[in-house]
Amino acid sequence: MSQQIDPLVERLGLSMWKVQRKIASQMSLHQEIGLTVPQFGLLRMIAQEQNARVIQLADKMEVKSSAVTVMLDRLELLGLSAREQDEHDRRAVIVTLTDKGEKLLEEGKNRFLLLLSEHLAILKPEELQNFADYYQMLDQQER
Repeated sequence: MSQQIDPLVERLGLSMWKVQRKIASQMSLHQEIGLTVPQFGLLRMIAQEQNARVIQLADKMEVKSSAVTVMLDRLELLGLSAREQDEHDRRAVIVTLTDKGEKLLEEGKNRFLLLLSEHLAILKPEELQNFADYYQMLDQQER
């Protein structure tokens, strides 16, 4: 027996998906530097994990280590990341961002926030506050 879905929830889901796609398509930084979206995502993940092992990155991305290695080759070629042996475990490889990689991520974050600001500019200040509060409620919700 299938559960009835509220049409408002369906409408909201579709709108959220469309807005996300619109913003993502306007974020062209990864294309400008010759990266795919997954490679750019890996760059962000490296920054979040800090001194991550290749195997950890692969697990987070739900891909094989060999796929991450190929993406890392591209990031290294562009001077955005570096790999080195783990001094505590010679079998493991640690991945870090270079200064160039960190600067690129910061530029990407700034571009994203500017683009998001442009999209949200249609809201009045109190609507924006409510919208932020509602999104935070959704984000903090545990299921």
